Amino acid sequence: MEPITFKQCFKGAWRDGFNALRQRPWLCLAIAVVFLATSGLSVSLDQLARTASQTGEPAMYRLRIALMSFGVFFANIVAYAVLVIHVFRYTILGPDATRQGRWYGRDLWRYLWTSTQVFVGIAAAWLVIALGAALAMRATGHSNSYAGLATFCVLLLCALLYVLIRVSLIFAQIGAGRSKRWRAAWQDSRGHFWTMLGTTVGTVLPLIVVGVVVTSMFVALLRAMPAAKTVALGMLALQTVLSVIGIAVSTGASAWLYRRFANQLLTLDGAPDDV
Repeated sequence: MEPITFKQCFKGAWRDGFNALRQRPWLCLAIAVVFLATSGLSVSLDQLARTASQTGEPAMYRLRIALMSFGVFFANIVAYAVLVIHVFRYTILGPDATRQGRWYGRDLWRYLWTSTQVFVGIAAAWLVIALGAALAMRATGHSNSYAGLATFCVLLLCALLYVLIRVSLIFAQIGAGRSKRWRAAWQDSRGHFWTMLGTTVGTVLPLIVVGVVVTSMFVALLRAMPAAKTVALGMLALQTVLSVIGIAVSTGASAWLYRRFANQLLTLDGAPDDV
């Protein structure tokens, strides 16, 4: 565990994030093109789905739209994972090791599988706890208490966020091509929840502010000129650029947090035998 300050994490995340983008510009450009294409396709497919539901199109037609939407979503997730792993490798292992590595391979699928495990686990926990709470409120006669339901949802979201932050070191471990151990990641993050959350939010906060301001300007232009396709395309392009930069910087922050707090994770063998 290195004694790293917030200032070092902040500066290191921005520096390494942009350096990682510059190291493989063609790969990052291809990822940006995928993001731009999937954003446009998502909007078009969403409009088609709404039209199909209103006009009563056949079930097979709506199923094809749903399958295409899933394909677009999967392509977006894969492109996201490729970029994340690239930035993790650059920040943790250095430019030489990153240059020698491939953008595809086992680490990519390990990252996707781990992300699926986390998503399914959180979704299952949400479903079970929410269902249990709904039954409990109904049994006690408080099923119409919207304030209690809203409070419960907020507390549940906070609990799930806590779990997500506590296991987040595992993603950097996978990005570096090292063995995946959930218990080690959980123990290394013990007592560091607020530091990890605050560092991540504080690092990407300037980008969030810029994104909100510029997006608001584009939304105002779209309202003033709803038929201007160039404004819509410009908004999608801007969102793509901000997304790529945001992923690079946030991943850089996660990598620096890994360098700061990883302890037991670093004692594991470098050649992963897990999936």
